[in-house]
Amino acid sequence: MKKLFLAFTLLTLINLSSCKKDETTNTTIVGKWQIDSYVITNFENTGKDQDDTKGESPRPTLEFKEDGNLHAIFYFKDLLGNNQNTIEDVQVKYTVNGDKLNLSGNLAFNHNSFTFSITNNTLILKRTDVASIGNKDSGTYTENTTVTATRIQ
Repeated sequence: MKKLFLAFTLLTLINLSSCKKDETTNTTIVGKWQIDSYVITNFENTGKDQDDTKGESPRPTLEFKEDGNLHAIFYFKDLLGNNQNTIEDVQVKYTVNGDKLNLSGNLAFNHNSFTFSITNNTLILKRTDVASIGNKDSGTYTENTTVTATRIQ
């Protein structure tokens, strides 16, 4: 009987120690995010990509609050390049519908709607803009915007 009890106890300990703790993934947009990049392809029909946050320190942040408010802070160097100045302190309302993020105002560059995805602690915001070249008869061009951010809170 002792051997049976010892074997049962040993099996129980092995089973308990072999259970891997399930990692939870936070898939809600609510929280504070640090922007890693804000890339616009074919920027103003130049055929070039532009990262409007490249070289910024501190990094820009997006804070989505539970009450539907978004607080975004962007930084840029002053004209002499001596120090950082806050040039944009954006506060707007947001709504989420599936993978669609809509803002009551512009985040930047008339960007007020995105599709989004969250994987692990990375937020990806995407949008496509079609703009006219010169006057209405000159044609159009397409810009794609991708914002990548990492959850910090």
